[in-house]
Amino acid sequence: MAVALVAACGGGGGGSLAPAALNITSSGTTTAVIGTPFNFVITVTGGTGAKTFSLTGGLPAGLALNAATGAITGTPTGPVATANFSITVVDSGTPQLTDTQALSIQAVDPLLITTAVLPGTSVGAAYNQAVVATGGTAPYTFSISSGSAPAGLEISGTGAITGTATAAATNQTFTVMVADSSASRLSDTQAFTIGVTLEIATSALPDATSGVVYTQTLLAQGGRLPYQWARTAGSMPAGIADPVAATGVVSGTPTSVCTATTSTFTARVTDSAAPPVSASMAGLGITVNPGAALNITTAALPNGVVGTAYNVVAQVTGGVPPYSFSSSGTLPGGLGPINGMTGSIAGTPSTVEARTFDVIVSDSCGTMDTQSLTITVTAAALGRNDSIATATTLPGNGTYSASISPSGDPNTILDPDEDFYRISTTASSTVTVDINAESNGSPLDSVIEIVGANGVPLNTCVAPTFNSPCVHDDEVPAVVHDSILEIQVVGATTFYVHVVDWSGNGRPDLLYDITISGVN
Repeated sequence: MAVALVAACGGGGGGSLAPAALNITSSGTTTAVIGTPFNFVITVTGGTGAKTFSLTGGLPAGLALNAATGAITGTPTGPVATANFSITVVDSGTPQLTDTQALSIQAVDPLLITTAVLPGTSVGAAYNQAVVATGGTAPYTFSISSGSAPAGLEISGTGAITGTATAAATNQTFTVMVADSSASRLSDTQAFTIGVTLEIATSALPDATSGVVYTQTLLAQGGRLPYQWARTAGSMPAGIADPVAATGVVSGTPTSVCTATTSTFTARVTDSAAPPVSASMAGLGITVNPGAALNITTAALPNGVVGTAYNVVAQVTGGVPPYSFSSSGTLPGGLGPINGMTGSIAGTPSTVEARTFDVIVSDSCGTMDTQSLTITVTAAALGRNDSIATATTLPGNGTYSASISPSGDPNTILDPDEDFYRISTTASSTVTVDINAESNGSPLDSVIEIVGANGVPLNTCVAPTFNSPCVHDDEVPAVVHDSILEIQVVGATTFYVHVVDWSGNGRPDLLYDITISGVN
C-alpha cells in the first residue's frame, strides 16, 4: 500500500494538493523461456518524480532488476522453476511514496514440436499418429494453422492425427501449431506432409457395343494432383482411343465385330510430386459386343407405274457391313434383278401386276435376314383425247389407265366422252386391244372400234380370217360388258382405237384399263 505524507503550511494562505498514490500495476506470473532474451518492465502509476525499484527474494538465474527503470532483463539459464519475489518502488517526492507487489517468473524450456515427419497412408487405411511437443507449460493445445490434412484425417487438440483416408485423399502439406497453457501462451509451428499412396482405382471397365459411342474415365487416388495418364502396353479396341493424358478419359466408337472381342491394356498414372510417382494397372480389358442384329427395315415398297422409271433401295440396319443382297421369287416385268451390293430394285415396269418376293441380305459375318415385299404396278394414267386429231399415242405394249367422262354440259347426254388412241407398228403382227372396266369394278359398258385416219372402221379384225369389221361390244354377251379386238396388220401401220360407252352418256367418270399386246 502506498503511503503519502503531506506537510501543513501556516498562515492564511491555502495548502497544496497531495500527489496521487503510488501503485505497482504489474501482477501475477510471467513466463521466461530458458535461453531466450527476456525483458519485463514493472509498470507503476502515481507518485512523483523518478522512481527507484528494489527486489526482495530471488530471480531466475540469468535475470536482473534495473533499479532505475524497473526492467527485469537477461537470458534465463535455468533450471526450470518458478521464482517468487517482491518488488518495492519508492518515488522522489517529499514525503516519499512507496508500494510493494509480489510477483512470479516461471522459467521454462522453449516450447518445441519435436515430431519431425509423419508417415504416409493409403486410401481406406486407418491412421493414428501423434504430434509431440516439449517445453513450455503443459497441457498443450494443437491445431492446423494452414493447409489441410488428407481427406478423412483430422487433428485433435491433443495432437493426435487420426481417421481413414477417403478416395478423395491426396498428398497434403499443412502446418501444425501448438500452444501451451502459460499466461504468455507460448507457441510453435511445424510443417508436415502426409503422403497418400498413389493407386489406380479403376480395376475393370464396362463392355462396349459396336457402333455405339463409348466413354469411360480411368480413376486414380492418392499421390499429388494433377495426374498424367498413358497406355504402356497392350492395345485398345479398334475405334477407341488411348486414355486422354490430362483426364484419363477413354472414348470412341468401336468398329463392328462379329463376335464379342476383348482387348486388354496396361494403364499408367503419374502424379505431380517431386520426384513424380507412378502407378500401373495391368490387364484392363474392354469387351466389344456385336451391335444390333441384321435387319431389313423396309417393310413395304411403293407402287410402280407402267412405263415409268422405278428405283427403290431396301434399307438395312445392324449387322456388320458390307452387305450382300439377293432376291427370291419373281419381280414385276421390267424390274430387277436386285443390285447385290446396294439393294436397289430398278427398271421400268412393263405390265400391270402385283408381285410378292423375298429380299435376302447377308453381312460380312455371314448373318442373314429375309423380308417379304410386294411391288404393285399400276397402269399409266392418260389424259383426254376426244378426237383422232388429239389421239393419245401409246408407246407400245402395256396397260394404261383411262376414263370415259362427259366433255360437254354435265346435265345432258348430248355430248358424251369418247377416247382415241394412236398405235403404230413397225412390222407385220397381230395386235390385241383389250378394254378392262367391269373386271375392275367400273360400270363402263365399253364399245371399241379400230379405225383409220379417216375415222372409218377397218375390216381386218377377228381371227382366224381377219376380214371382219373392227367393232366389238361385249366380251361375253349379256355376261361380261368389257370388249376386246384382234387386228392383223401388215408391215409398218398406224391405226386408232376408238372407245365409247354403250349407253352413250359416259358420266360420271367411268374408269377402265386399255391393254395393248402384240405390237412389233
